[in-house]
Amino acid sequence: MQITSADAVSLTALVRRLSGISINPDNMGFLELRLSRRMRELQIRDFNGYRSILVGPDGTAEANHLVEMLATHTTSFFRENTHYEWMRAHGLPELFAAGAGKEYPLSLWSAACSLGSELWSAAMIVDQFAQERRGGVLWKATGTDISRRVLRRAASATFTEAELAGLPDDYRRRYMMRSRRSVANAEQALFRVVPELRSQTRFASLNLIRPSPDFQLNADIIFLRNVLIYFEPADQIAALGTVLRRLRPGGFLMTGHSEALMETPKGMTQVAPSIYRKEGG
Repeated sequence: MQITSADAVSLTALVRRLSGISINPDNMGFLELRLSRRMRELQIRDFNGYRSILVGPDGTAEANHLVEMLATHTTSFFRENTHYEWMRAHGLPELFAAGAGKEYPLSLWSAACSLGSELWSAAMIVDQFAQERRGGVLWKATGTDISRRVLRRAASATFTEAELAGLPDDYRRRYMMRSRRSVANAEQALFRVVPELRSQTRFASLNLIRPSPDFQLNADIIFLRNVLIYFEPADQIAALGTVLRRLRPGGFLMTGHSEALMETPKGMTQVAPSIYRKEGG
């Protein structure tokens, strides 16, 4: 299957309008690969047939499916581990001293959680911190993503052996349970996050550019990592606004090391590389 340059421009513009995700229309090979898979599923022989679906009665649903197909969902446990080390050594003790976890539940938010590795990594750090404190720590965690498909996977809290790469052995023994499930017609070992962490966590679909007014959250630590690089500048500002409005005063925002903010947002102070504290609190 081949698509024209004009088709690529219109498709990537549609994806950006719906999600804020910016995809280079010149990346024809990527677009054709993803679209050919979808067209086989729909039993469509050429792109004209796919275009007719996008402009037809089912166009909205298919456009949302297009966004899911073209979005990137790269993730791993304890990726950019310096954030978790800082969180354990500095962030959590500071928040706990200010009342989070005692006077009200300490709240984590992975704003583009993908398959959930980032959120579960942070949850493990918080649970370990809680067990080291007499009386424990009240906490909860939220994972959001624009893709409902990856959210279902994240909520299942299941991972293959390969997907556990990066997870330290002691955390693996403590927080993962082994199970077996049929995958692609073959028995493959899977591992699931323990119930103690799953019970503290919820997942929700969220568009960071145009968030639903129903999504309410006051978070103490927000992970917004390796997300902004996919947005145009105006959409980066919109996504940051969505996140910062839901960050408590005194809370921390963590961005990807490769996307440190060019300018520290108003009302925020940089406290470590790609880590920012909201003033007040």
